[in-house]
Amino acid sequence: MKKSVYRPHTYIVIFIVLFSIPSFIYAYLGTSGRVFVDTNGDSVQLRGFGLGGWLVQEGYMWNTSGFYGSTSVIEQKLIELVGDSSAQNFYQNYYSAYVAEEDVAQLAEWGFNSLRLPFHYKFFSTDTGVFINDGFEIIDPLLQWCSTYGIYLILDMHCAPGGQNRNDFSDGNGEEAGLWVHEYNRDWTVSVWKHIADYYSESQWIGGYDLINEPVLEGGFSSSDLRQFYIEIVDSIRTVDQNHIIFIEGNWYGNDFANLTPPFDDNMSYSFHHYVGPSTQTAWVDQYTSMSESYNVPLWVGEVGENSNHWGYHKIKLFEQHNIGWSWWNYKHNGSISVLMRVEEPDGYNSILKYWSNLGPKPSKVNAENGLQDLVTAYQFENCVSNTGLIAAFNDPNFSIKPTPFADHHIPGSLAVVEYDIGMNGVSYEDEVFEDPDKFGGNSQSWNTGWTYRNDGVDIQRSTDNVGAEYNIGWANAGDWTGYTLQTDSSGIYTVSARIASNVSGGRLRLLYNDETIGEVVTIPKTGGWQDWEYVFVGEHYIEQGDGYLQLHVVDVEFNIKDISFVFVGKPNIADDRYGNYPNPFTYETTIFLSIPLETNGSLTIYNYKGQLVKRLFNGNFSPGNMEITWKGTNHQYKAAGSGVYIYQLKTDLLTRSGKMLLIK
Repeated sequence: MKKSVYRPHTYIVIFIVLFSIPSFIYAYLGTSGRVFVDTNGDSVQLRGFGLGGWLVQEGYMWNTSGFYGSTSVIEQKLIELVGDSSAQNFYQNYYSAYVAEEDVAQLAEWGFNSLRLPFHYKFFSTDTGVFINDGFEIIDPLLQWCSTYGIYLILDMHCAPGGQNRNDFSDGNGEEAGLWVHEYNRDWTVSVWKHIADYYSESQWIGGYDLINEPVLEGGFSSSDLRQFYIEIVDSIRTVDQNHIIFIEGNWYGNDFANLTPPFDDNMSYSFHHYVGPSTQTAWVDQYTSMSESYNVPLWVGEVGENSNHWGYHKIKLFEQHNIGWSWWNYKHNGSISVLMRVEEPDGYNSILKYWSNLGPKPSKVNAENGLQDLVTAYQFENCVSNTGLIAAFNDPNFSIKPTPFADHHIPGSLAVVEYDIGMNGVSYEDEVFEDPDKFGGNSQSWNTGWTYRNDGVDIQRSTDNVGAEYNIGWANAGDWTGYTLQTDSSGIYTVSARIASNVSGGRLRLLYNDETIGEVVTIPKTGGWQDWEYVFVGEHYIEQGDGYLQLHVVDVEFNIKDISFVFVGKPNIADDRYGNYPNPFTYETTIFLSIPLETNGSLTIYNYKGQLVKRLFNGNFSPGNMEITWKGTNHQYKAAGSGVYIYQLKTDLLTRSGKMLLIK
């Protein structure tokens, strides 16, 4: 990377800050007892996201895990593919695309106030005692946007010299955690933090310094040694910076605080990470809240996530009940459904992945450069897909109580079944697996088997069908359901069909509108394959204009479903003197008068006012001319129908007519 000595701490910059954003002049984040506070002493609930994958690329985020996992190896492989100049050009474009002002502005609008920025020490130092400003040049624009929109930026040394654990996400070599094995790496780390703190000492929207991400100590280096090392870093920082919070993570990936208490600075917080356990399990947090209570120090969960919206709702609620700040992992990365902004992986980049995994030919230099540029474009804010369900899980108090629309559904028309309402399991949908309660364990499982489109328990896959929606629901179990808030534009009779694919016969589904069954339980035929699609008739239903609620229930497996179609077929009380019934109202029987212009096939059917089938009076060939058909007020079982409003519907190849009748007993 190009070295720079530019350091934009000038009175001009300060003048711009003071006079362009007067609402955020005094913004240092600090600690007061067990809470975070702003300069005015008002408590601050930290709510935000990690910028994982930005300055530290991780293999699982770029889908290179298994062959190239660490950020240094990925960079080397890119250089081998396109050359050093093109690779560095790609990185600069990628850094600019990953987070821009639009990202920060939207985060603030959504109600989030913090970002955790994982960085690699190499952006600030190339060797012991040799410092560079590359990291400042990349971070400073982000910090300016954070100051404009009122978001705290917390710096996290994600990759320390030598590696603080053996894992690829710390740029470790897999053989040793060199930070603990070699003392010169620790000295180097201390000097890098002093270099950073000196630069940002008066930057008021720097929220603090997360000293070491997820340390895992090597043999011979104890937790007491870790405490002393932390103290050494803090002492060095305090020689140049008295303003910012120090965040201390425990051993063993951030969670073991043995010998790290009591606190050793007046402005510090303990930071743990949390990925494991069922959503409703709460006792585990006591170990941290007890520490907070004992030492009167605030808590921050610097990483939490990689799980469903349902899981996230419960975890964030738990943290905020205990005044624990949190940072969801992650903001963006390739193809993930659990991040805030999903990046749709482009085909050009996929060709590079196929080559790296020995599944495809080596792309030409030009094609590889184009593929990398496609990835840059995919990371731009306007091209990412926001996780509206996750936002609701964090912000909507009704998420656990009441479904809210995911899409604007109107009928007549067709709705995509993957566009079910937003809400937790049991509120907007029901699925057997709706979270991963054993993340990283032997019983870990995916809550969305198809791992696409939504971050809920509903299993979704991309469809190959060229009709209707792009995605379908699959892998459903008996008892699963999804719900849809919709708007009916016109009262009348609707025919309802579902677009189905199945490689077996015998699956069954039920549709309910405002808790009333549409037609009967539908048995699904074998269509020829899991992506061989056809429409299956569900039933006819009278639907009133206005708001409604549709539920799709899986009665029996197995089938895929993609679209539900509502076709308007007629209104009651059509003003046409050639059609009608007499007497109306009636007590025992009524005669329905029809006028058929040409020979045609069709049916004459009676529905109750809820749209349920009562009786089919005629089904077959209609001859031209006037017809009279009598209904004796009985249902299809020849039992007397009760008093109420009924609708007759004439439906033929040529025309549809309907009318309202009143039965009084």
